[in-house]
Amino acid sequence: MRNIIILSILVFISCQKKEVEKLVKLEEEMRTKDVVGTTDFHKIGYSVKENYLDSLAKHINPNRKYKYWQYVAYNQNSSSETYTVLKQGGDSILRKKINEKPRPNYNVGIFFGGHPNFRCNYVVIIDNGRVNSLKTEEQFRDFLGTIDNLEEAILLARTYGYELDNDIRGSEYRNLQNGFELHLMKYHEFPTRRESVEIKISRDGFIKTKSLGIYCEGLNCR
Repeated sequence: MRNIIILSILVFISCQKKEVEKLVKLEEEMRTKDVVGTTDFHKIGYSVKENYLDSLAKHINPNRKYKYWQYVAYNQNSSSETYTVLKQGGDSILRKKINEKPRPNYNVGIFFGGHPNFRCNYVVIIDNGRVNSLKTEEQFRDFLGTIDNLEEAILLARTYGYELDNDIRGSEYRNLQNGFELHLMKYHEFPTRRESVEIKISRDGFIKTKSLGIYCEGLNCR
């Protein structure tokens, strides 16, 4: 019994050590000196005046091949609701198997918005003969898997609450050897503030953030 306990402790310590080593390796790969091309930041070419989240979705490449999948935008107002497939992959013939449309709410779905109306996104996949809806940020991160492009990096950052802004301090990026470095906005409601945040995202989906300071306060920041 004692030997089993000791063995379990050693296995746990070994796993913890490997996890720490992985994080250190990822941080080393995301150092500033690993910038690809020019060291200058570039303006992110999407506008918050439009629904940029739906535009970003057109560049999604899932973590693996599914029999069929679709990324959906759901919109609801006082008189109607709409489901718009923004991107799909796999065998499109299987799309007809999705005959039930979920009714997302503020507890289920990603990228909520649209006040006073309601909008959000979700993913539907068909795999192993089953239809499943992915409706949480964590499930969406797993669905993305490897971060293949800038758009996926911005979407991943959004699942952690970092948004695109009109101000350049919340809307720029540069390429790293193993990912992307973004400057996005973190919105604080009470009191109203906008914070610029440096976000480094590796291809593996590892994210590291650092505050660059508040750049807007008060009613003008709404």
